[in-house]
Amino acid sequence: MARLARAGLFSPDEVAIVHVMNRVIRRCFLLGDDPVSGKNYDHRKPWIEDQLRKQAACFWD
Repeated sequence: MARLARAGLFSPDEVAIVHVMNRVIRRCFLLGDDPVSGKNYDHRKPWIEDQLRKQAACFWD
C-alpha cells in the first residue's frame, strides 16, 4: 500500500516535525550502527544537522 503524501497529512499552516529515515537506498545506513558491515556512521550527524539548518533557513523569514 502506498503512503499518503505529506501534503495530504499536514495542513499548510501547521508546523510539523517529521522523522528523517536512518536507512536509505540499498540498505545503507545514514546514521548509527550498520549491523551488516559493523561500521558506525554517527560522524555524519553534525553534517546532516548543518544541511537541515541550511535548508530550513530557505523557508523561514
